Amino acid sequence: MKNFKYLLIMIVALAIPVSSCSTDDDNDHDYHLEYVNVISAELPDEFNHGSTYKIEVTIALPNSCYFYYDQYDYIYDGTTRLIYPIGHVDDGASCNQIITETTFSIPVEVLQSEPYIFKFYQGKDPDGEDMFLTIEVPVI
Repeated sequence: MKNFKYLLIMIVALAIPVSSCSTDDDNDHDYHLEYVNVISAELPDEFNHGSTYKIEVTIALPNSCYFYYDQYDYIYDGTTRLIYPIGHVDDGASCNQIITETTFSIPVEVLQSEPYIFKFYQGKDPDGEDMFLTIEVPVI
């Protein structure tokens, strides 16, 4: 009987948190992620080997349904770095068509002696190929 009481208490204790959870959350909304276009990037004329720099990148958010939360893909390809900023896009919301610019920083630690080639995503061309703002920075 004593074990039955403990078992009953444990079942009730576990059932309370489960029953209090609600799947009806007013804060949920539909969204998707997509790459957004880079307008400009500020880089030094040269890097010093072993130093760390912050690259300032300005992007365009095409309308009020786009938000930027400091997310980007930073892809290594030999001495080239491909940078794709990621926008959160609210689906099903009414949006105004005002383009907003925002700037964020990317830390870069200079560990290679070869020049760095940065390619910042700027959308797709008519053939569907990625376009880039390309900037080369020598290392001294």
